[in-house]
Amino acid sequence: MGKRLAQVGVENTEENRRQFRQILFSADDRINSCIGGVIFFHETLYQHSDSGVSFVKMIRDRGIMIGVKVDKGVASVHLNAINNCPLPKPWVLTFSFGRALQASALRAWRGHKENEKTATEQFIKRAEINSLASQGKYTGSDNYADSGQHIYGSIYEY
Repeated sequence: MGKRLAQVGVENTEENRRQFRQILFSADDRINSCIGGVIFFHETLYQHSDSGVSFVKMIRDRGIMIGVKVDKGVASVHLNAINNCPLPKPWVLTFSFGRALQASALRAWRGHKENEKTATEQFIKRAEINSLASQGKYTGSDNYADSGQHIYGSIYEY
């Protein structure tokens, strides 16, 4: 996470990492149907919100599974293409969306408390898009092409 914080000019401290996670974990109920699991770094297991609620409790109370970090990144367009392939798929095809979900939110937040609401909205938007992609229903109409922002593939830097 340190490299991603540095890319938006935020110092890589445990408190800044905690604040950013709080933004993501306190998003409203719109994410409940979009996210089935969250991969925690070890330190996240022991972190709490400003109001003292553990991040573990915040996630579990939503019915979302918690895992341990082992992923290396993700792209909505590729997942959508896989799910649209006409071959038989006896299981759900999805993968960790961590970086794809966080990139837009992190860019919006940039370590400033006044940007938390905008960052949360960006996170929810990416969660909804990736939920559609995991069902093969993503149309690519999220306006990133028009904005010049890239969140996947070789153009986006993790």
